[in-house]
Amino acid sequence: MPPGFDPTLNPAGLSPDFSLLELGLYAGMGLFVVLLLLTLLALATLPIFFLALFILDFVLRGFQVSPDPVGKYAKLAGLVFRSLRRNLLRTALTYVALFVLTGMLTLIYSVVSFLGKLTSEKQAQQMVIVTEKFAIPSMMPPGYASQVKAVIRDKLPKEYQPADIDKNFMTWSFVGGSLSLEKRTQENSLFLFALDPDAVLNGMMSEQGLSPDDLGEADWNELVRVINIVKEDKRNIIVGEDRLQIMGKRVGDEMTLYGLNYPDITFECKIVGAFPAGSRLGTGAAMRYDYLQAKLDEYRALKGKEHPTTTRCLNLIWVRLPDKESYERLAAIINDPATFSSPAVKMETFSAAIGSFLEAYKDIFWGMKYIIMPAIMVIMCLVIGITITIGVRERWTEMAVMKVLGFQPWQVMGMIVSEAVLIGVFGGMLSTWSVYFLPMAINSALKAAKVKFSFFDSFACPPEIIIYGPALGILVGLVGAALPSWNARKVKVSDVFSQVA
Repeated sequence: MPPGFDPTLNPAGLSPDFSLLELGLYAGMGLFVVLLLLTLLALATLPIFFLALFILDFVLRGFQVSPDPVGKYAKLAGLVFRSLRRNLLRTALTYVALFVLTGMLTLIYSVVSFLGKLTSEKQAQQMVIVTEKFAIPSMMPPGYASQVKAVIRDKLPKEYQPADIDKNFMTWSFVGGSLSLEKRTQENSLFLFALDPDAVLNGMMSEQGLSPDDLGEADWNELVRVINIVKEDKRNIIVGEDRLQIMGKRVGDEMTLYGLNYPDITFECKIVGAFPAGSRLGTGAAMRYDYLQAKLDEYRALKGKEHPTTTRCLNLIWVRLPDKESYERLAAIINDPATFSSPAVKMETFSAAIGSFLEAYKDIFWGMKYIIMPAIMVIMCLVIGITITIGVRERWTEMAVMKVLGFQPWQVMGMIVSEAVLIGVFGGMLSTWSVYFLPMAINSALKAAKVKFSFFDSFACPPEIIIYGPALGILVGLVGAALPSWNARKVKVSDVFSQVA
């Protein structure tokens, strides 16, 4: 999508006027839902955690009868599992807390990583956008499309040109319409992309989720069938299933749309197909660009003058180039004021356009990355530290007895650290694995049920979190247990037994 535009909002493509209180309320509700989901996942995996501890303990018991030093260290490790079983409620609560905190950390990392990849520059095939340079929304003369094509053919070296310019070229014009002139509401309004239907078949709308990979073979074949119907009549349009439900319309209905950003122009449309519900165009619609041009020509014939938007009806130009160097060479030509001056234009990659749109939220993302994520890690260390400290204080006398029996200070210290690391490893591993595989499982279930949610189908957690989770658990366990284990190492037998006496 172009920066600053969202077809799921209102027909003008402008963001709704949310108050700070409303945004805070929505954010709080979202956070509550995430915490609730993570807590439920933690409780669901709790039996797995205790089962894993039982299996490890059972395996260790088999080694305890082995000759020293294997048997000796196996018995010492057995004390670790005994300590974890001493207070099952505290162990379970610690695991749940670490699971939820690790899950939050993983989700934040995944979102930041996903946005980073979305806005990162690609070295291979580039999808670039030409827009008006000094105005939002971009409104350019329709002749700019043929001029950009001419620049590519005549000024760009052959080795940097697309194999077929026509199949790697697309224009967008935004058309907002309403079913009523008197009262405009969300229920009777519609936002349409005016474009060439062949652009969809050529893969130029893949960034908007219209591709075989995103839709699946069955839905893609249905979309191809519908596009062929659209080609038969200029009035035929495709509307998202979500928007059809909001408007109370269905495929096959005919309707009259009164232009909002094209005043005094009326569009007679017939709905011949629907974009899948929950897809990125589930609340949008698409029409033929030549129908818009025909209506502007009709206005000129009836009124004897040009429509005010005739010379500014082109909003975006999309070009697919072979690689980054091709983009850089073409951008140098396009961005030169001598090439396009009235109005001036700019060319940027799709990822750069997304980056420009997210620029307003950069402070939020910076805070998530450098404040919230470290803060969660500190809290995780505190949770482990407090839990282990309580356990150490409860076993103060027991540790003195262990020293009397010949246990070395490093052995006592290692036993306590092992307790923290065990909880941390399983909490981090099960949490990150759940967060990683859950979206994949939900996606598979939604595809099987033929249900889609906007943008969820393209979101995926980075695979490295599968390793980062256990590693984070080890780190948190070591840091959190450092002070309690050091205090246990320094326990004095004489002081302990004098207090008991």
